[in-house]
Amino acid sequence: MAQIALALERAGLQEEAEQSRVTAETERLRNTLLASISHDLRTPLAVITGASSALNDPSMTFDPEARRSLTAQIEGKSKEMAEIISNVLDLMRFESGQFSLRLDWVMIDDLVSSALERLGTRLAEHPVESRVLTGLPPVHVDSALLLQVFTNLLENVVKHTPSGTHATIEAVLEDPFVRVSIEDTGPGLPPGDVEQLFAKFQRGRDESSAGGAGLGLSICRAIVMAHGGQIDATQRSGGGARFSFTLPIS
Repeated sequence: MAQIALALERAGLQEEAEQSRVTAETERLRNTLLASISHDLRTPLAVITGASSALNDPSMTFDPEARRSLTAQIEGKSKEMAEIISNVLDLMRFESGQFSLRLDWVMIDDLVSSALERLGTRLAEHPVESRVLTGLPPVHVDSALLLQVFTNLLENVVKHTPSGTHATIEAVLEDPFVRVSIEDTGPGLPPGDVEQLFAKFQRGRDESSAGGAGLGLSICRAIVMAHGGQIDATQRSGGGARFSFTLPIS
């Protein structure tokens, strides 16, 4: 009986220790999240406030081009803030398990076309070439979530490479998967552990002026892994970055 009582006591202590660890981790994540969000929302909010205040000032007059510029700033920064908030909500949903995959058979080239159409003019200064192998089988995926993966990876090219940087999307068969790769000709990955790129609140480069809360790659990994695939990042041969992920065909 004494041994049973001791074992129960140890189990209770282990449970308390684990609960304390989870509570501490949750608090750390909450604080990091609040700090990151407040930092990343401050800049676009300042732009919106300044532009709207100027437009609302009766003592100031603007020619059509100046007015168009101010309204474009408001629209652009509003979209940036909405994107940050959406990414945070998505990651919370994925990590809590409060989502279900709506699987269907989808062709890779259809996902590529949809992603390019969604980004539209944002890719105007970053030409993208699609090299999806003809005859690839369809993949069994949640098309809306996979579209987000393509969009996030292409947006990384826009945010973290100079104008004129080219990107290439390739897809090949690696039975029982299709492997998709997105490469660019930019400055490449930052030094250090590549795995940290997929951690929450990480940006490609610490000094980057790109917006966002550093959640894009975390969301990509969560989506790909939910489908049973893997995603990784490597330096591209000849310069640039290469992100590659697998998707099931069965």
